[in-house]
Amino acid sequence: MPTETQDTARLAAGPAWREAAAEPALPVLASPSWRGVDADIWRLRLPDGSTCIAKVMDIDAGQFSDISTAFAAARQAADAGVGPRIIAADVEARTLVMEDLSAGAGWAAGTLDKVLDRGSRLKVLEQRKAFQRTKPLGRKADVFAEVETLLEKCRAASAPVPEDIDWLAINIREVRDAIGASGIDYVPAHGDGNVSNLMFSRSGEVRLLDWDMAGDMDPMLDAGAFLVEAHDSESDAAELFEAFHGRFERALFNRAWLYGAADDLRWGLIGALLAGTSRRETYEFLKFGDWRFLRARMAIRDPRFSEKLGRL
Repeated sequence: MPTETQDTARLAAGPAWREAAAEPALPVLASPSWRGVDADIWRLRLPDGSTCIAKVMDIDAGQFSDISTAFAAARQAADAGVGPRIIAADVEARTLVMEDLSAGAGWAAGTLDKVLDRGSRLKVLEQRKAFQRTKPLGRKADVFAEVETLLEKCRAASAPVPEDIDWLAINIREVRDAIGASGIDYVPAHGDGNVSNLMFSRSGEVRLLDWDMAGDMDPMLDAGAFLVEAHDSESDAAELFEAFHGRFERALFNRAWLYGAADDLRWGLIGALLAGTSRRETYEFLKFGDWRFLRARMAIRDPRFSEKLGRL
């Protein structure tokens, strides 16, 4: 029987994966998580019984993601042991083929309950930090610029944004200006805090999936996007930040937390935009968007919001 390494080499070298039998790999969930939304996810089964996963990016993903960078980041993550092994990537066909981190092999998709464990959350942050030590991706990712672009797209499409969208945007621009004044360093990063983009093994390993938001960015954006997703309590997030960073620095933590609010606004706008433009009308894009708008609103209304802006 071929070994896993032999199977991977054979698939990468020829069109075997193109000829495999395909079956849906997971149920799509657009709310409250964001799982399988950006692409059609297929499990490819070869005659010898081996399997791999094909991710065929939906045209909607082009509204907010650079597929070429996403696929390059996925390869880079695989080489660093941060993501699953990549078998093939075809940007023109919008298709990425990767190893199957299946339940049978002891893997499970990320959910909020799986990151309740402090050790698991720390492993996620360590994997993010490991990717940040790899080579630059060559594309700067600016959450604030993306917010502005998405706002324009939503308005052009008459997408269903909330009534207080201008107020939300004004406050996030204040975050942009405050962070910009303090200076930004750029590193390659995953950039997506959704826990559905995590895989956990029975042995405690963590892999990062879905590099659709990847780019060269402030490392605190990468950390903040996950911190606000995995923690309801700021004090719990601060404790994990200290373990991740090695020490607690109020200015850096404030930066990460404020980036989390900007990321929430970005994802709210993505949800609203797709709710207004996508042909896939059965997906709960608006529900997901409303949830992320709510989180951004809660962060801005927090009495400590202005204090954070002043201590960066």
